[in-house]
Amino acid sequence: MNQNHKITSGISRRDFLKGAAASAVGFAAAGLLTGCENQTAPSASPCPEAIAPTTQFAWETAPDPIPDDQIKATVESDIVVVGGGFSGLCCALSAREAGAEVVLIERMRQVIGRGGSIFAINSKLTREKGYALSEEEISKIYKRMMGYHSYRIDGSKWMLHAKRSGEAMDWLIDHMTSASQVGGHDLTPVMEHWYSDPEDVNGEFPGTHEFLGGPNGKGPDDNPQQDVCDNMAAYCAQAGVDMRYENAAKQLVKEKGRVIGVICTNADNEYVKYIARKGVVMATGDFGADAEMLEKYIPWALQAGRGGIWEGSGHKMSYWAGAAVDKSETPTPMIFCFQWRSITRQVRAFQGLMVNSDGVRYTNEDNVISHGGLSLMHEKGHHAYAIWDRAYASEPQWQNHRYVDGPKVFENEQEVIEYWDEIVASSGTIEMNGSGSIDVKMVKADTLEELVEKLGLPKETTLATIERYNGYCEQGVDEEFYKRKELLLPIKTGPFYGIQCTPWFLSTVGGIRCNDHMQVMNAENEVIEGLYCVGSMVGDMYCNCYSTHFPGHNLGATCLTFGYLTGKYLAEEA
Repeated sequence: MNQNHKITSGISRRDFLKGAAASAVGFAAAGLLTGCENQTAPSASPCPEAIAPTTQFAWETAPDPIPDDQIKATVESDIVVVGGGFSGLCCALSAREAGAEVVLIERMRQVIGRGGSIFAINSKLTREKGYALSEEEISKIYKRMMGYHSYRIDGSKWMLHAKRSGEAMDWLIDHMTSASQVGGHDLTPVMEHWYSDPEDVNGEFPGTHEFLGGPNGKGPDDNPQQDVCDNMAAYCAQAGVDMRYENAAKQLVKEKGRVIGVICTNADNEYVKYIARKGVVMATGDFGADAEMLEKYIPWALQAGRGGIWEGSGHKMSYWAGAAVDKSETPTPMIFCFQWRSITRQVRAFQGLMVNSDGVRYTNEDNVISHGGLSLMHEKGHHAYAIWDRAYASEPQWQNHRYVDGPKVFENEQEVIEYWDEIVASSGTIEMNGSGSIDVKMVKADTLEELVEKLGLPKETTLATIERYNGYCEQGVDEEFYKRKELLLPIKTGPFYGIQCTPWFLSTVGGIRCNDHMQVMNAENEVIEGLYCVGSMVGDMYCNCYSTHFPGHNLGATCLTFGYLTGKYLAEEA
């Protein structure tokens, strides 16, 4: 523990959670404005009255303040970071290196990392590999990407990432490549390869970094982000960040409208109050594990099941303190189809033949994994089936590189087929990047009739669909969905393969309204002094769905770049 922290007990009573009642009213009233007061309605069709929501969840009402006489100790610091994931660690270390006193609160016994893809523009690694981007190129791709989110996002935050993510990534690279000096593991930064779309519609962009070589990051399906977070925790401890594990945040503390601290329960289930002189930074992750929060904010995403590992405790505490939801009022889910990763080895949708449960083709298969995964949710049972043959193993993307300047994924067609056969013979589940296991039940057959039976599809309709698709491949024109000619690969050469594809709800992003300094705001877009957020809580970064055109954008933007900058910003505040 940092000996400079002031520890007291029995301090005078503070004002807790002021404005929480108004916040709860704001939740209940969300979405009631119809704009009718500015309309001239036809005489026969008067403007209807707004209908109030019928459901009020218990978590929307702030709990009673925790009494002062139950507080066992108080810890004071410049900055209190709530959450020991990647974003919280970046914020804590950046602030400490800039000279601030920092307490980091984490409810688990250790820090947690998931995934590994971190997107940054113009880092020293991208420059070294020859993928630096000019301002004109950045403008073009960022406009395209913001368009995927219908521009219902905060453009200033996106450009903050564009301008400062290279700086933040260089800072991270310097730390990760020399982490052994603080008891961590030296990691090797690599650039992920990307899927290039010749039509410049569904392709990805270069800039995705990973850090390999640690105990959790030996290969692409491991969890290299755990190694990154372990290293960051070691740096924080060495730099003098007061790391408080097994401390679960319960309530924010407000005084005269300003958030001044947070109350936690420690490992002994005692209340400890942490006072922040400069600011409290919420970095508690997603809310995908809370079904009620999903029902309120993203009800359609429940069709893909519940995702994420956190239940939105930081969101709730922020709402009780007066925070508003994203301006778009729609936090965003990450929904992918990880079965495609087992087929394509790329972060793209399967580009062979896809049919639904009725054996009917339903989409242009040329897509990225996020948008392709969402299209599954429109189909019966929220799933569909990929079908292909042996010849698909010679499709050039199969032998593509996973990493820039790295070895090929497969050296030849036979290695691809052996990989498929291994999955067919496997137990049926695969662990994915620390995010849990997914069902991967691939089937193989010598004839198409046998394959269709194994998949449980209607035989006559499915075989007719395959025959029609093969006709498009022969003539080089997709008369149904106009998929480009190069991807029209017939299904004629046995053995044949198939797999059921399901949407995978990985996490949620957003939920807390904030400006481009990560200052949390209320429903009137007024800053709530003393309260900040970083990481997957940051609102108005994405809308509709999280896109994989920038693979790892959330880790690279809201976690790394915004965590790094917020720490520096708070440390430099008077």
